[in-house]
Order: sequence, then C-alpha cells, then structure tokens
Amino acid sequence: KISSPTSQMTSFEDFLNYVSKSESESSVAIRSQLQKISSPTSPMKSNQREFDFYAPRGLLGIVIESTPKGPMVQSISHKSPLLGIIEHGDYIIGLDDLNTKGMTSPQLSRLMAQRSMQQRKITFFSFAGTKKS
Repeated sequence: KISSPTSQMTSFEDFLNYVSKSESESSVAIRSQLQKISSPTSPMKSNQREFDFYAPRGLLGIVIESTPKGPMVQSISHKSPLLGIIEHGDYIIGLDDLNTKGMTSPQLSRLMAQRSMQQRKITFFSFAGTKKS
C-alpha cells in the first residue's frame, strides 16, 4: 500500500502546512482567507447544508455534471481553490445570487466563464453526512 502525504492529514491546517511547502506564500494566504470567508449561510437542517464560497477570479478547476436536481460537482482538480471545501456530489445552486438550480452544466459553465475575471459568490448545497469535518 502506497501512502501519500495527504492521506495522513487530519485537518485543514495540516493541509495548509502541506500546501505551503509546494505553493507560494501568497497562494496559501489566499486559500486560507477564502476558507475563513466561506462559511455556512443557513443553519444545519438534519444532514444538509447550504453555504457560500467567494471564489477568486480565474479558473475554478471543477467539472460540473447536469442532473435532474441541477448542476452537480463531478470532480475537483488538485489545484482548485475549492479543494477541501466542496466535494463530489455537492450541488451548485447559486452564482452571484442568481438561482442556478434549473441550469444545465454547459449553461452554468458558460456563465462562470463569463464572470471568471472577477470574484464570484457561489452557493453550494451539500449533504453534511458526506463531508469531512
């Protein structure tokens, strides 16, 4: 069995310490700040939560899949600013306070690309039971 350095991490702080060895200080500072400003916007309801993430300008490094329930995160790049904040299966239900539940993945991807030169507020819906705390 091969063990990677990330498999032994237990917290976001451990992750930041690991990332700081391979990223510039400014990248780590940005990631740390984004973690602080991205917080739940609604109280937990059973095993579900809705939360906002203020994404920096540029590529997000995620693949979005169309589902009957709306756009869903299909995969996350290891270089994504969303790494460790969202997971496969989280739904994107808003972009800059625009409801995206009825959008297909190509529609949402186009909209995100159009706004990629600015910070974006992305609202996610997640099943908390599948999240790593």
